[in-house]
Amino acid sequence: MRTFDPDEYQPDPDFDARPDTVSAFREQLRRDYEGLPFDKVMPGEVVKNEYGACYLVASTERGALRRANADQARRNLLNSVSLVRGIRDKTRVRLEEQGIKTLADLENHPRFCDESKRIREMVEAGSTEELAEVIGTRLSKSHPSALGLSGLHDDADFLFLDLETMGLFAGQPLVVAGLAHLERDNVIAITQYVVRDFPDELALLHEVNRQVGDYKVMVTYNGKSFDLPFLTGRSAYYGITLRPPTVHFDLLHFCRRAWRDELEGCSLRAIEQAILGISRE
Repeated sequence: MRTFDPDEYQPDPDFDARPDTVSAFREQLRRDYEGLPFDKVMPGEVVKNEYGACYLVASTERGALRRANADQARRNLLNSVSLVRGIRDKTRVRLEEQGIKTLADLENHPRFCDESKRIREMVEAGSTEELAEVIGTRLSKSHPSALGLSGLHDDADFLFLDLETMGLFAGQPLVVAGLAHLERDNVIAITQYVVRDFPDELALLHEVNRQVGDYKVMVTYNGKSFDLPFLTGRSAYYGITLRPPTVHFDLLHFCRRAWRDELEGCSLRAIEQAILGISRE
């Protein structure tokens, strides 16, 4: 390690070109940050708990959560007889010819009345976990009605999660866990837990698991296939039982449904650039 004065630190002026390869980027990072104390590179604080310590970087942004209209979401569900087990396209068309177009219209139907009543009770109770299961079984997990369930929750119910790891398999350590939630006045509170060295992972998992259990809804991008199984696996490795929110919106599935015919791929970067107009440096 080279010696330096942190208070006088400046990035290496001889390496200011934008890297065009991973190795060049890694070399730039090494030149810029080698030997620098962690808190000089990433201002934050050390968080200690019964399992050790990890590093916390907290910030806020301004932004509103745009989600489905609650009344419209309920109407869409109550008007969908396809949610009833046993009603497929041909049966639905036949029922419509008889003037039966909503769940309420099935109230006196000898075959479908009980199931119709059960689903209507779910809608009235706002049971989004059960409704998501019904929608996924009868329509698809990426159906617009599934995303519409977001309108049945308050802003404070949502927790956004993203992980960075040393590899794609659960046996590899977790190094960064990013969490975000909405506060009053359209403030987005962002919390990033960072592993400074491998022993910090257990403390990080404890902090993440503690927060995850406080919310009703989880939002991820490819989280059902990667983030949540990875987090569950690393927690289990240390004997921690993860208790995630019962409702999980994986935005990758909805993006694929909406734009798979327009885009070559639906990676987060592709969606950012093509749909949101965001380009990463």
